[in-house]
Amino acid sequence: MSRVDSEQVDREQVLAFRAACQHLTDADPAPDLWAAAAAAGAQNTPPGNGPLALLARSPGLTAVEVDRALAEDKSLLQAWTVRQSPYLFPTRDLPVFTRPMLPEDEESWRVAVQGFVPMLDGTRRSAVEVVELTQAAIEDALDGQVLTKRELGVALGKRMPDEFSGWFEPDTFSSFTAILARAVSLTGVFVIAPRAGREASFVRTDQWLGKKPPHRSAPAARKEFVRRYLRAYGPSTPEHLAEWAGTSQTVATKAWQAAADELREVRYDGRTTWIHRDDHKALTTSPEVRGLRVLPAYDPWLHLRDRATAVPDRKLHKQVWKHTGNPGVVLRDGELAALWRGQKKGRTLRLTVEAVRTLRKADREGIEKLAADIAPFRGCAKAETEFAD
Repeated sequence: MSRVDSEQVDREQVLAFRAACQHLTDADPAPDLWAAAAAAGAQNTPPGNGPLALLARSPGLTAVEVDRALAEDKSLLQAWTVRQSPYLFPTRDLPVFTRPMLPEDEESWRVAVQGFVPMLDGTRRSAVEVVELTQAAIEDALDGQVLTKRELGVALGKRMPDEFSGWFEPDTFSSFTAILARAVSLTGVFVIAPRAGREASFVRTDQWLGKKPPHRSAPAARKEFVRRYLRAYGPSTPEHLAEWAGTSQTVATKAWQAAADELREVRYDGRTTWIHRDDHKALTTSPEVRGLRVLPAYDPWLHLRDRATAVPDRKLHKQVWKHTGNPGVVLRDGELAALWRGQKKGRTLRLTVEAVRTLRKADREGIEKLAADIAPFRGCAKAETEFAD
């Protein structure tokens, strides 16, 4: 990692760089949904928010295009990966959004299944052993099958050792034991099938694609993973990478070290941070952010770890980042302008927008237009917008 002792960057530079790399400025929208998804992926919770994140980055994108990419040409995948959440990313990037977060030792696997550790300790089996058993059972259960979450639990219960049978009762697996399957998802052996009903379904990756899944060597995947992270959230640190990915510091550090010779040190917010060397010029020269964006709850923009960069007013943090039920946000020229929530009423999507700074007439008209674009993604024919100042 090269070092430039005297170099400092400020919030305006960082904000402009991140907005450009995440395609959240009118100067650099994503040309298509794959470019939008490749920037940092998109967390799809609650279901449907992932496509809205892609829409915010690629204006003009349609729900039909996203559905086709997921279900027909299969150029977009969804899997439990980053933070073990349902995550959308281009199929070609499967190794980038899985392999670098895969634990390789007992300590890191225990972090990956931490809610399940007391159960593991009661069996006197290692996390590595139980995850390996779960992976083998999943591969067998999904061989030629597409199973719902509850069905997968039942199928695994028949394939795991008898002492584990109680863990895989449908309700228990759905609400708790699925953490084991989430950890296995980091191997890339299975993905989430397009939703046919209210419950998620799962399918083996090789059988879904009809061919061997995309592959990269572990070092190459780790290097690209860090590069993507720093382009979306840089300058940053390996500690923040671990928090963003939802993985152990050991796993994050190994990925960081794979890219170390390509990183350049800068000072930001009183800390030593790093940027990819190829992005240093963009960090220091990105134009000011311009444009209006309506982002869903849990949008990639909101998963940055240095929250004061996105929202300097710390009094607003508890409104933007709640324990549950986060609102979406409206960005105006890269700055938080409003919070929003949507409710479906028949074929109408009703957005309630709460301003946190003065919304001009043009802002309100722009939000109404963007709400109309969101409506089809929620299965609605139109949108109605209510502003609460």
